[in-house]
Amino acid sequence: MLRICGAGLLILFSFMNVFGQKIKLKVSAKNEKNEVVQNATAQILNSIDSTIVDTKPLKSEALFLLTANNNYLLKLTAIGIIPYYQKFTLNINDTTINAVVQVFTKKLQAVIVSSTKAFVKQEDDKTIVDAEPLALSSTNALEVLEKTPGAIVDQDGNVYLNSATPSVIMINGRELRLSAADIASLLKSLPASSISKIETISNPSAKYDAASSGGIVNIVLKKGAKLGMNGSVDVSYFQGVYATQSAGFNINNSNNKVNTYASYSFTDRTFFQYLDSERPYFNTLFVQDSYTKYNSITNNAGAGIDYKINKKWNINFDSRFTNNNNTNHVNNEIDILQRNNRAIKVGQNLSVVDNAGPTYFLGNTLATKYKIDSLGSEWTNSIDYSYFKINSTQSYDNFTFLPRNQLLLGDGVISNDKDILVAKSDIVLKTKNKYTIETGLKFNYASSNNKALFFADTTGSQKYLNKFQTNTFKNTETIAAAYFQIAKTYKGISFKPGLRVEHTEIIGNQIVPSPTTQFVIKRTDIFPYVFVKSPLGKAFGFKLTGNFIYRKSITRPFYEALNPFPRYADQYTYDVGDPTLQPQLTSNFEFSVNANEFPIFSVGLNDITDIIQSLTYSRGDTLFRTVDNLGRNKELYLRAIVGIPPGKKYFFYVGTMLNAINYKGIFNGENFAYKRLTTTIFTLHTYKFTPTFNVSVNGLMTINRVFNFFEVEPLGTLNLTANKALFNKKFNVVFTLNDMLKTNRVRFAVDVPKFVGYGFQYGDVRRCGIALKYNFGLKPKAEKKQGFDIPTEAN
Repeated sequence: MLRICGAGLLILFSFMNVFGQKIKLKVSAKNEKNEVVQNATAQILNSIDSTIVDTKPLKSEALFLLTANNNYLLKLTAIGIIPYYQKFTLNINDTTINAVVQVFTKKLQAVIVSSTKAFVKQEDDKTIVDAEPLALSSTNALEVLEKTPGAIVDQDGNVYLNSATPSVIMINGRELRLSAADIASLLKSLPASSISKIETISNPSAKYDAASSGGIVNIVLKKGAKLGMNGSVDVSYFQGVYATQSAGFNINNSNNKVNTYASYSFTDRTFFQYLDSERPYFNTLFVQDSYTKYNSITNNAGAGIDYKINKKWNINFDSRFTNNNNTNHVNNEIDILQRNNRAIKVGQNLSVVDNAGPTYFLGNTLATKYKIDSLGSEWTNSIDYSYFKINSTQSYDNFTFLPRNQLLLGDGVISNDKDILVAKSDIVLKTKNKYTIETGLKFNYASSNNKALFFADTTGSQKYLNKFQTNTFKNTETIAAAYFQIAKTYKGISFKPGLRVEHTEIIGNQIVPSPTTQFVIKRTDIFPYVFVKSPLGKAFGFKLTGNFIYRKSITRPFYEALNPFPRYADQYTYDVGDPTLQPQLTSNFEFSVNANEFPIFSVGLNDITDIIQSLTYSRGDTLFRTVDNLGRNKELYLRAIVGIPPGKKYFFYVGTMLNAINYKGIFNGENFAYKRLTTTIFTLHTYKFTPTFNVSVNGLMTINRVFNFFEVEPLGTLNLTANKALFNKKFNVVFTLNDMLKTNRVRFAVDVPKFVGYGFQYGDVRRCGIALKYNFGLKPKAEKKQGFDIPTEAN
């Protein structure tokens, strides 16, 4: 609560500052010959912490309005002069500073301009996080997301922003039309070193797909920069209970017209997960003890070319391929005890499950960009084809010792093919009267084909077809969309209303088992969007802005959620889909405050109907994990962040997020009301001991977290990273220790109509490791030009 109060006080002080006493400061600049300095920039800084108070162009003079009784620093810069600095104290009287600057006459052959790269910044409705500091202490993309400020990743790989609804995951602006499990598998196979930045949009505009109720997380991968030939080589080793090792490289080559890039990485990752759970069933207790060991060997490759045809036309082709060979081995023991006397065992089972098989992902994108005018108007077109394939085998041996000896052996093959085609065209028009008009069309087609062929054996010598698990399911999804939005800034206030129309057709066919069944969803929806941005004044040298957003969105069920065939987890648990699922609709209202483009406070409301919720049903002694349209949820959320801006030796932020959920619906045929308050705290601290050595600590803690009605006790993680740069910052040595307090362990409980359970789960997340990275590069030859009469500034 102190952090929330701190954010509230910051907003209050901003309004006090706006209406406080202001003193005029007039600034002029001349050189030693008494000539007026042309095209200069005047900057007022706080003399204590060097934060920027105001910046204005200086022609003959510049006028500032500043708060009285403060100490300031005036900085003047311009081509041809030595930067001018002057400290001054502003009293209650208007003040004039007539600066006399010195001309810089030495000609330079090169100019180096550098600045501190913002770790987090806000661009209208988008938060951009520099991923490179996070990637140094991570082995894959999912771990980078786990350390991204404001993002919460659950045990199944779902990513959450403000809402209790999972976010849409994109790579380079392309949505991954895959299930949560498949996305998590893909992100684990994507090397951390390939990520440039993470873009999070909690409330996307009409330009983006409406199927983003929980917001959008866009992972932007590195591409070649126009720096001649350059690249990097990296290797890493992480040790927990098991080891993970990886190696890779990327190389870029650029000139004025052609930019090519290629990358490759190899990862061998082994880890485990342990689960201990209990659930009552009539007068008995099912006590489950499960240990799963995973191994994943991944090859990831990418290449692309960017060609500048002329000053207006640009064409780009990008291709990425991932091959992931997964295996896992499960030992699952279940004891059935008397509920009123745990010492009496009435049942005992052992299940050994082995899963193995490769996963393939291929993504290709062809894009063009046409610059319409010098104002920034442009026309972009792209066509994207992605292919995702899983070929896996599963075998299980079930042994029942009590109440009598029984044997059940099973094995099968599961194949899943998915083709995704996306074509879109977008136009951005910027007018002379400073309107920005955006409009476009998008067509999305996805086809899924899922086959499972299983056999069973109860004697150990004779197999027969397992009709319960054998299934063929086909699904197609077609979405056609059009949008229009317009933006205008008037007297410092920005307006951006928009409208998006989407037509959806989802057709599913269950071919096996017979008879064939089919379901169809056809609908057209309209999604409005409104964005307003307004200055709120200044506080403590920070420029504050407020954003208000309203939007409507939709969540469509993935084919895995629609597929009714049961997928075996253990002898008492199956995963099944529901072909009667309907899309989920969300209306969102949010107000947020940013300080110097850094998000510090937001409060919002999600009104969700026909909630698509993962649930666990109990039928006899068997659990079915499925999804259902539960009912309605009104979710109120609040997020606040405070800290010290980056740029000096010490940088930190601490943030908190509160989610109050209020479900009303039907569960297991009974009316069900559910209210909970969840608290999440996240933080990052970085201290720069020297220009080449820094240490960072980042952490996350959740209190009363709720996931699919499973209530999780307080848990958290604290990670340490030490980074040392050598050889003129071309070589980095990074040491990491993840979950150093060993607190990332989950204790959970669930109590809903006709289903009660609780348990304990943890994995191989406490790891220490070292990563080595070497950057190499050959810069392009400098063009022969006349030197400039300006000084250099290097930071």
